[in-house]
Amino acid sequence: MYEFVAELALHFFVMMIIPLSCFILYRRKMDMRATILFTIANLAALFLTMSFPANITGDILFDLKFIPLFIVFFYIRPAVGILFVGTIIVFKSLANPGEVLFLFLNYGIISILFMVLTKFYKRLSFMRKIWFGALFYIPITLTRFSAIVKSGNSDEILNLFLFSLMSAITLTIVIYLIELNQIQLSTMVKLQNSEKINAISQLAASVAHEIRNPMTSVRGFLQLIKSDKNLTEEQGMFISISLEELKRTDQIISDFLSLARPESKATDLICLTTTAEEVYEFMKPYANISNVIIESHIKEDLFILGNTHELKQVLINIIKNGIEAMQMGGKLTIRVYERDGEGVVEIIDKGIGLSDQQLIQLGQPYYSTKTKGTGLGLMISFDIIKRMNGDYKIDSKEKCGTTFSLLFPLVSKGHCAISTKIG
Repeated sequence: MYEFVAELALHFFVMMIIPLSCFILYRRKMDMRATILFTIANLAALFLTMSFPANITGDILFDLKFIPLFIVFFYIRPAVGILFVGTIIVFKSLANPGEVLFLFLNYGIISILFMVLTKFYKRLSFMRKIWFGALFYIPITLTRFSAIVKSGNSDEILNLFLFSLMSAITLTIVIYLIELNQIQLSTMVKLQNSEKINAISQLAASVAHEIRNPMTSVRGFLQLIKSDKNLTEEQGMFISISLEELKRTDQIISDFLSLARPESKATDLICLTTTAEEVYEFMKPYANISNVIIESHIKEDLFILGNTHELKQVLINIIKNGIEAMQMGGKLTIRVYERDGEGVVEIIDKGIGLSDQQLIQLGQPYYSTKTKGTGLGLMISFDIIKRMNGDYKIDSKEKCGTTFSLLFPLVSKGHCAISTKIG
């Protein structure tokens, strides 16, 4: 028994390589280099646990290879998980060539199951992810139990129970530590962005109005000059370009002022359906000019609490980004529906899409994927969504398009009929 407990302790500390490497590598930011090193750390844990398996009874050896396999599928990417599956099959078949077919069948089923559940897992809350991982050990324990019973070593069932319990606890701790690290990273990024926003807000409040006043005068004089019939075609073109750039500068100043504007505590009852339809009709001409077909699937009578003007600002900004992402034309779809007590707005484009690195930086001050963008539009939109107690999710793949999902808590119209203003 002492030797068996010592083997359990060894496997536990081997698995702790995974969260430890996650803490060290992702301490500053999540990038490709850190992901590669994190994959290598998981691979090291996989080889160590398979090289020194726990001997429960006779020829039956068990290890914790399931844990690094689980982590790479759900925290790195499924393609890396397939690579790990191949590694396990090769390693195991070298020791016992007769099990190759069984290994292919067993890990083929696990791979398909993990790939199907990847997106579902990412949507789960912190605690549900932990339960999700722990529950996976129930079928694994049952198969191990069958193997021991078939071998005629029923007296080793206690050891099997201890090993399975230790395995589930180890996976739970690994998931907990990785999730905790991700929460800390997210909090750190939010604090950094908050500091940037405060600095931008102060700058906006002190400078924006002073810039806008002389700009208005310059624009007025340029419009007067443009109306002169004696201008050459080249001069007219130069003035038109100048007016267009002044218009863009004015929009940037408006974005700065949006940051400096005090948050409104008044909350109105908003018909999400009506607002989405109005924005859809408003954006149709812009879509037509850009050779984009825009279609809508909007469910009726969905109500949320918020500011109508700000909600329209968010929807217009995201739809405009989606249209501009389809430079060669395409189709943009707006869906509004109810799901689990929430109003969901999906804006789906078939544009150039975003890389994983771009998704991480999206919404940060001054970060934009457009050559003439400031990065303030999405940052303001995300801030408005949070003020409305909403949430957002972005699903994107390069060259395949992007799906923005906005989620807002629904309220009944009757519930807010007495007072549509909340201080």
